[in-house]
Amino acid sequence: MRKFILLFSIFICCQFVFANETRWRINLNTNWKFQTKILTDAPASVDYADETWTTINIPHTWNNTDAQDGGNNYLRTIGWYRKSLPWNDSFQGKKLYIEFLGACLQAECFVNGKSVGNHKGGYTAFRFDITAQMQQGNNIIAVKVDNRLSEEIMPLGGDFSVLGGLYRDVSLIVVDPVHIDLMDCGSSGLYLTPTNVSEASADLEIRAKILNNSSETKTITINGILRNPDNFTTIEDVPNPAFDVNAMCPGGKEIKKVNKTVTIEPGSSYQFKEKVTVENPHLWNGKKDPYRYLVDLEITEGENIIDAVSEYVGFRYYSVTKDGFFLNGNLYPLRGVGKHQDRYNMGYAVTSKEQNEDFGMIYDMGANAIRLAHYPHDPYIYDLCDRYGLAVWTEIPLV
Repeated sequence: MRKFILLFSIFICCQFVFANETRWRINLNTNWKFQTKILTDAPASVDYADETWTTINIPHTWNNTDAQDGGNNYLRTIGWYRKSLPWNDSFQGKKLYIEFLGACLQAECFVNGKSVGNHKGGYTAFRFDITAQMQQGNNIIAVKVDNRLSEEIMPLGGDFSVLGGLYRDVSLIVVDPVHIDLMDCGSSGLYLTPTNVSEASADLEIRAKILNNSSETKTITINGILRNPDNFTTIEDVPNPAFDVNAMCPGGKEIKKVNKTVTIEPGSSYQFKEKVTVENPHLWNGKKDPYRYLVDLEITEGENIIDAVSEYVGFRYYSVTKDGFFLNGNLYPLRGVGKHQDRYNMGYAVTSKEQNEDFGMIYDMGANAIRLAHYPHDPYIYDLCDRYGLAVWTEIPLV
């Protein structure tokens, strides 16, 4: 297996921090109808009879128990999910995206009988634009999930099971027609790249693609704001962190701000890219001081904020020599554990409750690093690691 190392993940795909109500995330996890072993596309039809199907909630897998013996004799088939999604008048004039944080091993989504897209890969987030398919009244969302072996999709082998299902959160995202791109590989669309980091200074590139999906020419202002966080979200499973929680959120003070006013034609986009320099940055320094800044990217039209996304960023530098791993110039031996994403009798379908329990045990045993085997994990676990100061080794499922 090839292992790709990502130490100290800086930005977390899909881990949004909403600064205002310009965009909405609507949780779609409850009250789905589910059935396996239907190999045709008949369940995509609006009028398909699913009354006898099982009612389930997301996260869900059909392999929660049959793959626990470590063998290959577990169900690899097609599973269908169906859900009713009522129209809301607040959707009028907005762009609507359906988001899946994980569907194993591949998925195709239908809205009112029409395919809106497919995704190959069981461990990464993806979205589909469903604006054109949504209508007044009731809307039928149908998702075909397939965990059968495919030579086109990793993994082709390995010492772990490939559990089928919609096993991570499903959401509807509602945004203004002028918005930060939501269709770039399931990311938040806000990219933060630190360079030239030292105790004296650090550079930060703030980058995002802004779309104008309206029918009019729009003149907007893009504001990028680097600031101190004004809160720190704790979890009960880490009751005694190795750092002062209050020091992680010193009041939200603005550090740097960049802005640009641009005009975007209908159906076009603008690539925002600006750099800021921070003097004497507060470094992200592992478990003893995992300090992160917050970057808000706001799109304004006149006096109104029409879209906004925020991401955390940590400044740090590291190196590996014959003497070991160095963080911010100091020797920092990495000691940790390997972690898969499944649980007994739950399979892949774990929630933040189970993630917090696992993380709490890992933190309590003194680990300062986690190897996330053998695939990208839920964005939530990366955020926990960033937040509490653990290094991350993450992998792609190439076996």
